[in-house]
Amino acid sequence: MRRTLIMLVFVIGLVAACSSSGSTGAPAATGPAGATGAPSAGTGAAQGATNAPISGTPKTLDACSLITAAEASTAIGGEPVDPGAPPEPDANSCLFSSHPATGIDINSVEISITGAGAFKPDQKSIPGLTITPVSGVGDAAYYISIGAGFEVLNVRKGQTTFSTSVLLKGASDSQLMDAEKTLAMLILGRI
Repeated sequence: MRRTLIMLVFVIGLVAACSSSGSTGAPAATGPAGATGAPSAGTGAAQGATNAPISGTPKTLDACSLITAAEASTAIGGEPVDPGAPPEPDANSCLFSSHPATGIDINSVEISITGAGAFKPDQKSIPGLTITPVSGVGDAAYYISIGAGFEVLNVRKGQTTFSTSVLLKGASDSQLMDAEKTLAMLILGRI
């Protein structure tokens, strides 16, 4: 169990580091409950995948309200999950975790609200880290993959950006990507 949690924290850190590596240095807007986002159009609009300005302001969202525990359970094969909770205080993410019979492997779903400035669909893949654009999901989307069951789908709709991540022992990368895309489509219908 500890190894799985360590890998999950590693992947989230890697995604955050890669996503923020091209930061413009513009200050992030802060909304209620510490939610962060890109600057509003009045303070310098963020740029989209085509370098066209993104209009509007990011929505202030609660990551735990974007999907239900039942939807998270479906994403990990029907295994019961805890109600979503931030993995740490003041986090802009929500973790839905299972209770494995063996106590070793935790299957989980994580939804994170990210800043539009950290959304980098044009970043290049590097050895060990693959960036794959996704069409038909939001205004823009891409997967970050380190393989071996660690995938993250990053999505933008207007200036609102979020990521979905599914950790499921024994699932192929394509199964994880499909589950993440399904969750993203649910979320897009709610924001």
